[in-house]
Amino acid sequence: MIIKSGTYAWVEAERRTSCHSCTLSRGCGTGSIAKYLMMKPIIVKASNPVRAEVGDRVIVGLPEKAFLQGSFVLYMVPLLAMFLGAGLGGTLAPHLHFGGNESLGILLGLGGLAGGLFGVRHMRVAPSFEPKILCTVYKQR
Repeated sequence: MIIKSGTYAWVEAERRTSCHSCTLSRGCGTGSIAKYLMMKPIIVKASNPVRAEVGDRVIVGLPEKAFLQGSFVLYMVPLLAMFLGAGLGGTLAPHLHFGGNESLGILLGLGGLAGGLFGVRHMRVAPSFEPKILCTVYKQR
């Protein structure tokens, strides 16, 4: 559903899960986690070529290439930054006489992970990779 419109629209995404239809949903850990995560709405900024207005229900699309590359970057940048930090810490620790040899590696590994996550969070997205409203399903009148 559109919550703010213009050239770009802010779209509140509807969350769905199949956990409610499963017979084991009450005792399942995945079902419990899904219920917790379902509380917070997902809001996405998407280009609005169909000129959808506030209250309209729309279908949002994302290019497959953007989805695949985004997934790769989202996982690999923090992971590689963590390994680089841990490797650097392991290499420098003996020369700096820093506690145990593993302490500096652990600290720099966690720092690399945090830096990688921060970097991914603030990356710019190419316009061709942005979500786009494809069509209006229900028009609010």
